[in-house]
Amino acid sequence: MKQSFFQRLLFKKVARHLRKPSGWFGKKVGIKMNAANAFLYDAALDIMKPADHDSILEIGFGNGKFFEKIFSKANGLRLTGIDFSEKMVEEAKKNNAASWATGLLQLYKGSSDQLPFPDNSFDIIFCINVVYFWDPAAPHLKEIYRVLKPGGKFYSVIRSKESIQQMPFANYGFIKYTRDEWTDILQHHQLNVKEVNIINETAATLKGDSYPVTSWCFVGEK
Repeated sequence: MKQSFFQRLLFKKVARHLRKPSGWFGKKVGIKMNAANAFLYDAALDIMKPADHDSILEIGFGNGKFFEKIFSKANGLRLTGIDFSEKMVEEAKKNNAASWATGLLQLYKGSSDQLPFPDNSFDIIFCINVVYFWDPAAPHLKEIYRVLKPGGKFYSVIRSKESIQQMPFANYGFIKYTRDEWTDILQHHQLNVKEVNIINETAATLKGDSYPVTSWCFVGEK
């Protein structure tokens, strides 16, 4: 169905705030992202299986509603997050006041193509529904490789190209990947793809029509 002018404006606005939430609308988008990504977080954590005392970095943590769930998976985790949105960092500090105050959780405002961490810092790095906004992906993946410890793993969760292209806002500023395309990009940046896990989400509904949503969790090892 052809989109009206005002529909296009709305979808562009949603896409812009999914990339970098700001203001009151960005706060609402952050809450919506929690609902949209909750299933993916559970699936990703089951795949990651953090070990006691692991050092973990999340790229694009949104309002930080899932940090406590990560902490519950193992003892003595050192958890760090970086997000491009000042508003999301602000909200995440509020939502995780105790962990933030005690220093168990470190939060940074910044971009993953310039990570403010020393080489070989993290056992695990992960991101969920973030890589669509890396244009190009190369500087982000080079930085991820740099700050991963030898043998460390990068978990990237993305929706399939077929699934995301059915979402009207994804026509604005989203880079969509097939399974083979993202695998090749990871391999090219020395992140050896050990496995690709299929995540079948609940069917989405758009204008009364349902369509399947498939995501993948790629496991790349340094």
